[in-house]
Amino acid sequence: MTLLLPQSDFREIVDAFSRSQAIIQFKPDGTILEANENFLRTFGYSLDEIKGRHHRMFVDPDYAKSSDYERLWKALSKGEFQSAEFARIAKGGKEVWIQATYNPVISRSGTVRKIVKIATDITEKKRKALEAQGQIDAINRSQAVIQFDLDGTILDANSNFLKSLGYELSEVKGKHHSLFLDPEDRNKPEYKAFWRKLGEGAYQSGEFRRRHKDGRDIWILASYNPILDAAGHPFKVVKFATDVTSEKLRNAEYEGQIAAISRSQAMISFTREGIILDANENFLRTTGYSAAEVVGRHHRMFVSPDYAQSKEYASFWKDLGDGKHTSAIYQRYGKSGTPIWLQATYNPIFDASGRLIKITKFATDVTQNMKSRQTAIAAAEETLGTVEQTVASAREITGSAQDVSRGMDEAQRAVDDMQTRSEAAGRSTETLRKAAASMDDVVQLISKVADQINLLSLNATIEAARAGEAGRGFAVVANEVKDLASQTSQATTRIFAEIEEMQTVAGAVDEALKAIQSSITEVQELVQGTSTAAEQQCAATDEISSKLMLASENVASVCSNLDNWVVGMENRRKSERTRVHKHAEIRFGENESLQCSVRDISETGARLHLKNAGNVPSQFTLHFNDGKAERSCRLVRRDGDNIGIEFVKSVLALSA
Repeated sequence: MTLLLPQSDFREIVDAFSRSQAIIQFKPDGTILEANENFLRTFGYSLDEIKGRHHRMFVDPDYAKSSDYERLWKALSKGEFQSAEFARIAKGGKEVWIQATYNPVISRSGTVRKIVKIATDITEKKRKALEAQGQIDAINRSQAVIQFDLDGTILDANSNFLKSLGYELSEVKGKHHSLFLDPEDRNKPEYKAFWRKLGEGAYQSGEFRRRHKDGRDIWILASYNPILDAAGHPFKVVKFATDVTSEKLRNAEYEGQIAAISRSQAMISFTREGIILDANENFLRTTGYSAAEVVGRHHRMFVSPDYAQSKEYASFWKDLGDGKHTSAIYQRYGKSGTPIWLQATYNPIFDASGRLIKITKFATDVTQNMKSRQTAIAAAEETLGTVEQTVASAREITGSAQDVSRGMDEAQRAVDDMQTRSEAAGRSTETLRKAAASMDDVVQLISKVADQINLLSLNATIEAARAGEAGRGFAVVANEVKDLASQTSQATTRIFAEIEEMQTVAGAVDEALKAIQSSITEVQELVQGTSTAAEQQCAATDEISSKLMLASENVASVCSNLDNWVVGMENRRKSERTRVHKHAEIRFGENESLQCSVRDISETGARLHLKNAGNVPSQFTLHFNDGKAERSCRLVRRDGDNIGIEFVKSVLALSA
């Protein structure tokens, strides 16, 4: 049907379109004939720049060469109008989107005389639409998306949603949302109210438990978004969801663990500066405070004033503020001022961006255990003192045994010398006895010779008497010989008597020497036995001394291990400690003093034990009873009968 209008009306209609629309005219082959101001302004050209040129100047060069572009102009030349959204190229290469119709103008003869294109610039609208579509595509790639009618009937669902719940689209489309609920939840008033609110256009979001196709529970973080029509009325609901089942289960586990810890342990939270944020009942019961008495106050309310002012305490909170975890046994003070020992960890808590948001402390009251350990330490230290005294006594015994051993060695050498001399005297006596025996033979020989001479002199006398006067001279000689023989016989008899007496004396000496040698042998055996016993005693006392030293070291190690367990990290010394047991005196004021014992010492301080530790001032002088030196000291910790001190000046080595 053709609408016939007067010429004046037609001109008015064209003018109206021209004021609101971009209009351009082409020959059937696409050559530009005319364009109004709206079109020229939209594309940034003047009429002279485009008139007579081809339409392809407004399209992408690749599209201008395509078969689609060729078909567009063939259809127009045949009188077929075209209407759509088109991407075109303005001056300078700028992309322009237009909503346009290409309208062939037919002559009376039925041929296409020209093409009139009427267009609206929708670039901004298209940009927003593309951006929105891009966002929707991004959401579809990363999230589960499902669409419902207002009554909950499923209209569509993307692959992410179907994969999360285990369905195909054909299995859910047209069915109700309650398909994804536990049967017990489908008829609950809360569920009906949920869809009623969505139907009223109310947005819903949260974590929801849904049922997988295989029957297991799925947790999703989802938003139900009513979509409004042009009149502002909801016409469907789009749900965007993320499967958070793993996170939900993990968080449930974490929450269960935290709840379990909270039931069994004391918990308190602080800001990075140490301001108390909250504390559970276990902590409040342990310290004797109420929540109102601690929240908003600083952690220093639980420590001694001296420690709160120390560099160690400032460093403690600086490290926590820097995100460093710390764990140890700490001495704290309850509301009544009573010391409390806590086995605790201070845990910096960070948000998702790694920013420290608070510090949470988990603690267990180990006060009774600490008292038992302190008793054990005291007993071990007393044992250490006793063992050290025993070691000293053993060393003295060892020294005495060594003196005895050395005396026995000297006695052994003296007895050996006596033995040697006795044996030499025995040999000399034997020689004398043998010589006397030899002299006896000689004397007997002389006696025999004297007897023969005497016999010869008798015969000579007889013969001289026979000879008469002639033998008188011979008789004189014979008498002389006889006298000489008689004298020889007398001398021989006397020598023989002397030899017998000498032999008797030599025999007596020999018997005496044998008795002496026997006594020397007995003494030698006694000295050797005593020397051996002394050596064995030395060895035994050395072994006892070594074992006592080992026992002393072991007891000292036990003391150190117990003490290391007792002392919290914040109170531990920065340098190696040596276990000692030295007596000392604390001096302060004008003439006041307290007796104490040094139980361990380091390069920077020591631990002292005394009964009235509460009377020790914050500054004092420590005098060591062995006379080595005096040290200026500062009190850093009190713990029952023990105090921790810091040397104001350089260390005094006491471990020797």
